[in-house]
Amino acid sequence: MTDKPESSDIRDVIREEGSRGKRRVDTKALELTRHRLKVLREALMNSRTEREFVEAIRELGFGDDPEKLREALKIWRSSFSR
Repeated sequence: MTDKPESSDIRDVIREEGSRGKRRVDTKALELTRHRLKVLREALMNSRTEREFVEAIRELGFGDDPEKLREALKIWRSSFSR
């Protein structure tokens, strides 16, 4: 399957139609979540130091909440403690 914009639109319509009578599917919110996870994953994999990771997290807007930043650092540290 090609990843053309129209095929993405078709998948979104199919997903929305398949959810009739159920909880509504917000495809824009799903796409935003996927994008954020992709960027966060890239920050996690491309940061060589904790400082670089924290800077990347703050650029994404995730570093404003101390609890979320603490959780992100916990994940980063566990992935590099091997």
